[in-house]
Amino acid sequence: ARDLPGPLQSAILNLSIGEASQPFGSIDEGVRVLMMCGRDDPGDDSAPSFDQLMGQMEEDRTNKRAQMYLRDLRRDAIIEYN
Repeated sequence: ARDLPGPLQSAILNLSIGEASQPFGSIDEGVRVLMMCGRDDPGDDSAPSFDQLMGQMEEDRTNKRAQMYLRDLRRDAIIEYN
């Protein structure tokens, strides 16, 4: 509903599932009715919190640094056989 123009958003937000809006438009351009078939309202727990995102980003940065460190160690390693 956020992608719709403001007047359509307000018409949809007040509808219950299975309910139709009042007809709108004109005879020349066409009369329209909106009907709410279902909702996909995001729950509060569906999106990660700010702290969870920051923790994940820090973990990703740490893992990347560790991979780079190990890559550099392997590249610079001198292996001697006796």
